[in-house]
Amino acid sequence: MKEHHRIKLMTLKQQLDLFEQQIALYLSKMQRICIEHFSEDVANLRSIPGVSTISAMIIIAETGGDMSAFENSGKFTGWTGLRPRNDESAGKFKSTATTKGNKHLRAIIVQVGWGAARSKGSYFMDKFHKLAMRKSRKKALVAIGRKILVIIWHILNEKTLYNPSLVHIYDPEKVEHKIKYHERDIEKAKKLMV
Repeated sequence: MKEHHRIKLMTLKQQLDLFEQQIALYLSKMQRICIEHFSEDVANLRSIPGVSTISAMIIIAETGGDMSAFENSGKFTGWTGLRPRNDESAGKFKSTATTKGNKHLRAIIVQVGWGAARSKGSYFMDKFHKLAMRKSRKKALVAIGRKILVIIWHILNEKTLYNPSLVHIYDPEKVEHKIKYHERDIEKAKKLMV
């Protein structure tokens, strides 16, 4: 190895050491702030499958831990940019890409979504596999991320732990509409048989 290669490697190693020191400094500062002011919120967020301590700290850093700025979970997902658009005109779909939003929070939510989709026995894993059968894996991941954002809004708004039994697997209104639809079909079939 030539001398100028050694110098280049030495300076790159020094830069890497500096970056690692800065990361450790920022992480310790974030942990201290979260322990002092947001310890309950971090613990509540960590109860969601796929959310680590670092991702919980980043979520709190990006949102401020205060959901009163958002009227409902839909406004929160829109602010994040994980609400897909629905541009349809004359039966033609133009774009279903996600909207612009907080790119830092969106990136961490996608990572949390991957973690949740790989958590064995969780609702998110089942939902991801169901969605990935009919959509691409990336679109299914965005859908999982949106569901996690809705749960994050509720957890930070209500100051509660994640409760998997409260996740609506089926929307009660949709189930009721389907039941009524099938009941009407049964009545029509009975009329035809008489």
